Amino acid sequence: MKVGLALYSILDAAISGVDSRIYPELAPEGAAMPYIVYSVIGNSPMDTKKNTPVDEAQVEVFSVDDSYQDCMALADAVRTALDRSDYKSVVPSLQIDVRSIQYTNEVTEVSADRKTYVAIQDYTIRIAR
Repeated sequence: MKVGLALYSILDAAISGVDSRIYPELAPEGAAMPYIVYSVIGNSPMDTKKNTPVDEAQVEVFSVDDSYQDCMALADAVRTALDRSDYKSVVPSLQIDVRSIQYTNEVTEVSADRKTYVAIQDYTIRIAR
């Protein structure tokens, strides 16, 4: 899916400290922290005035780390990389026409038994088909 490829490429190029530990849908059990997981939770075709079909995808990005401060720093870096930023320099090599990425929501969760903090961010991504 183009959305997943675009997300991975943008995050891998922009986020230091995760060493490509960016996973679709689910991180492997025992994955070293910090890491990022992304999930495409919806994808709808949209018509445009210029008759160029655009897919509008709803995605969640999970920033995971073992301390609250580090988790929030990772989430901030993810938002900087994705929300209305200069991601266009990353995706041309993939031939993916990302039109826009908009941050829409964020919540934080803690898992006491796993000793992890998770920032869950929602984005709307528009990609030309």
